[in-house]
Amino acid sequence: MTFQKLVSQCHEIISTYPNAQIGIAIIDGVQSFYHQEKAVFRAASTIKIPILLASYLYLYSKIDDIAVIHDRLIVEGAGVIPFLTGKLPFTYRNLMELMIIVSDNTASNALLYANTMEKVNQLMKYIGCEESKIERYFMDENAVLKGLDNSTTAKDMILMLQQIGESNSILNDEQRKDARRILGNQQFEDMLPAYTFDEEIHYYHKTGGLTGVDHDVAIIEYQDKKLYVAVLTQGWEDGFTGKKCIAEIGKVIADYLKS
Repeated sequence: MTFQKLVSQCHEIISTYPNAQIGIAIIDGVQSFYHQEKAVFRAASTIKIPILLASYLYLYSKIDDIAVIHDRLIVEGAGVIPFLTGKLPFTYRNLMELMIIVSDNTASNALLYANTMEKVNQLMKYIGCEESKIERYFMDENAVLKGLDNSTTAKDMILMLQQIGESNSILNDEQRKDARRILGNQQFEDMLPAYTFDEEIHYYHKTGGLTGVDHDVAIIEYQDKKLYVAVLTQGWEDGFTGKKCIAEIGKVIADYLKS
């Protein structure tokens, strides 16, 4: 399958969901496909990627020290920390792992607090993310009611993933390798990887979801091929159709990689 065939099939999929907003960015070397890549979406848990990047920058000197988790940052939703019993010491690296692998909201809040919202936003601007911002902690519904939210675009998410997938001035090679390890252990596989069981295709990714919102952003590798993919969607009336749309795009990408 050629890259142009991949693009054509993505357009066909998009056309079957006319009532949803869909933003896509796919980068394969010098080839690229964009669709509403600058459209702003509620970021959901994809905004945990810049928190991960910031943690390597600002917390790296104490990454294996015991982390501080203030009681007011402990929230439910995705994750496991609020449901564990006893006093469980976590290192900052553990929190980074929990934040990505099971999308733990308490771990994410603790890391956002430790890094500060200001520094994470400054880092995104430095990378070149024009429309991404963090305005609230996770599960802070009062902030949402006040009009504060976290937002991003497909184009910005690609820029963030490239800090992990390519040599750069933000992360060193050791940090990039560790970030790939964490993203590669992602437990939510019901979107981009959903329609393939090929263990030779490797996904380093982060999903995100809110009511009416489904996202998946990834570095996808197969043999000597590497793609950067961001699929952001919103406007769904149920919790299934958005995931199905992204899974269909993921199937086309898998077919392209193996062709």
